[in-house]
Amino acid sequence: MAHEDVRAFTEEVLRTGLVLIDLLSTLVDDLPDDAFPGEEPAKVLVDMLAGSMQPAADAAGAEAVLRGTALVGALLDRALADVQTAAKMARGS
Repeated sequence: MAHEDVRAFTEEVLRTGLVLIDLLSTLVDDLPDDAFPGEEPAKVLVDMLAGSMQPAADAAGAEAVLRGTALVGALLDRALADVQTAAKMARGS
């Protein structure tokens, strides 16, 4: 796979993550305390976000969603492992 394709994918994952975190943080901060009585507001908002994403996930199909979930998890695992390696190298370990 071409490096530029992986870089474009990485940028899209980062952009999406940052926008979604900002969106949910803003919504949680702006909600009145009694917005969802008896429920955790962040959980309700994540469920609502999942509902917004459902049509795109349905269109992609279950296998694509499961593979995408695994891919994003693997991306995180690799990034964390590389950062840990770099930190060990910097410490001279």
